[in-house]
Amino acid sequence: MKMKSKLGRRMFATVCLAVLFFLASCSRAGVDSAAANQVLTNSNSHQQYALYLFEDGRITVNKTLSFLVDPNQEPADLVEEQEAQLVQINETLQAEFPKSKALTAADIGTMHTFEVTNAQVIIDQEKKEVRMTGDDFEKVFKMVDNNDKRLIDDEQNEYEFSYDEK
Repeated sequence: MKMKSKLGRRMFATVCLAVLFFLASCSRAGVDSAAANQVLTNSNSHQQYALYLFEDGRITVNKTLSFLVDPNQEPADLVEEQEAQLVQINETLQAEFPKSKALTAADIGTMHTFEVTNAQVIIDQEKKEVRMTGDDFEKVFKMVDNNDKRLIDDEQNEYEFSYDEK
């Protein structure tokens, strides 16, 4: 009788642990491939376009950056303003891609590609966010209106998000 009681407790504990593991894994989906395509640009962002593609353990990021131009600005002040903005652009870029080279004024306006290895995409329904991580890289997007198909980044640029689960 004592043996059946211990066996019953062990089975109960095993079932409880299995249920806890299942519930913990439900809040995070395993993603096989994903794409976050920028569809709306914040008017105060230097980032004009971005596409984050995840597949085969890699994230490829394509970005186009631009200067913010005030049409009422004096041409003499434009060069100084662009130099200040270039510093901001490079700081933001270095924060996201620490191994990237600094851009020059001539680089602004063209598309740049960045590769991230050992990558993964985690969709956390509980936190209402999508996290892309990899070697020296982490980007967190928040879900817009609790919709995992519409994301927003820390610069308030919006993305259309699609993914396939494992």
